[in-house]
Amino acid sequence: MPRPGDQKLLTEEQQWFVTLLDRKFEQQEALLRELLGSRRDLPEFPSNGGHSIPAKLEEKAIDGAAVASTTTEEIKIGARRSASAKKLGSAQVMIETMQPDPPIKTFVKGHLDGYMGLVVVINLILMAAMAQTGGHAADASLGLATGSTAELVDAFEVAELVFFCLYVIDVVARICILRKEWYYDRLEGWMYMNMFDLVLALVHAFEILMLPALISGNSDQRASTIRVIKLMRIVRTLRIVKTVSLFRQLRLLVSTCVASIGALFWSMVLLFMLKVGFALVVCQALQGYIMDQSGDLDTRLEVNALYGSFSKSLYTTFEITHSGSWPSKVRPVIDKVSAWYAVPFLGYITLVVFAVIRIVTALFLKETLASAANDADMQIDEQRAMARDYRNKLEELFKAADTDGSDSLSASEFVTALSLPSVQRYLQVLEVKIQDCEPLFDILDDGDGRITIHEFCKGIMKIKGQARALDIVLLQRESHKVLKECQEIHQQLSQLRSLR
Repeated sequence: MPRPGDQKLLTEEQQWFVTLLDRKFEQQEALLRELLGSRRDLPEFPSNGGHSIPAKLEEKAIDGAAVASTTTEEIKIGARRSASAKKLGSAQVMIETMQPDPPIKTFVKGHLDGYMGLVVVINLILMAAMAQTGGHAADASLGLATGSTAELVDAFEVAELVFFCLYVIDVVARICILRKEWYYDRLEGWMYMNMFDLVLALVHAFEILMLPALISGNSDQRASTIRVIKLMRIVRTLRIVKTVSLFRQLRLLVSTCVASIGALFWSMVLLFMLKVGFALVVCQALQGYIMDQSGDLDTRLEVNALYGSFSKSLYTTFEITHSGSWPSKVRPVIDKVSAWYAVPFLGYITLVVFAVIRIVTALFLKETLASAANDADMQIDEQRAMARDYRNKLEELFKAADTDGSDSLSASEFVTALSLPSVQRYLQVLEVKIQDCEPLFDILDDGDGRITIHEFCKGIMKIKGQARALDIVLLQRESHKVLKECQEIHQQLSQLRSLR
């Protein structure tokens, strides 16, 4: 039978065991809070020996005795991964480990593109004004207008020299400041737009300095040739599409067109085959009527102009398919030749104009949506906007719950506010389901007994939606560690009992 001393000893051991477990659970709870908090707000770290992200997460998840060795190993692994990524030269390079660019290089890579885009737009407006002035001169040569535009032409030439100087300064500044990054960047790859700018600057220099002396002929022909060559600079607007955020949607459309070139090609092949087949059928069917001498001459001439040869029939079929003016091309044949021609024409219009064209449109719409979904910049902007709107709604809810205006919520204020049915419905709209308010207050509170607006927004955003796989894995790992420590404590207690 157990003696009273043994029962007292067991009671003390049980109390010590319970106290130890409480302490361990408190440590694990604090560790989980710190781990989940740091996972949401990962800090930036320097490139000269700073801990990598995997090292920081591992550092918080292991015992204190192994921190130094594990951190060293993680730093080495992170360095090897970063070096491998840089070697590949892909967009997955660890941006956080890169040295920040000097201010002048940051300006050249960012804001200078916007300013040069504005210069290009102004240059395009100037070129449009030059073309309009040339049209006025053409009207004057035909006797349709009066007045001289010589002064404007001289002003335009001076403006062209100014723009040429700006383009040259832009190219030279990029080459001198960016150096190797001017033609190859680790993130973007080969910088084709910079090379294209250099080619345009050389073409511009050739236009202004050498072309007038090389082109033979009178001054009007020489000026016309120069203007046509200068139109090549319109392609420079592609830089705006690529770099200026104002043209993000236009850039998306351009990238969508590029991504759907394959679908466009095969769609055009299908439509061309359908148009060729229908044009052959209609042309051969109507040639007999056109060559029939007993028919009305005006009708034969009209039908011949539309379907007399394969080329005429193919062009008319193209107009029927794409212009939307098919009644004016079909009515003469049906009304003046034979009503039976309505069968092939209506069949073609129903099959191709109504069905195939809409299928092709749906295909391009699908490509557009896929391209938009794959646009990383647009996704990041949308996520930022959604997070900003969500935070604003949470701040409004917090201010409504803060009745005393202290910019913090006590436990009673928190429970009272979140227990209201209207607040519960509002949180459900925000995809936050709250069953019990008091445990939630303990989770959001950092230990001072009050919740600030930052703690409230940060905590609610963390518990939004369902638990993710990473959250479950972290909890399982920590629970496994706690269970293992409990088993070790149980074994030690068993050994103590056996010794006594």
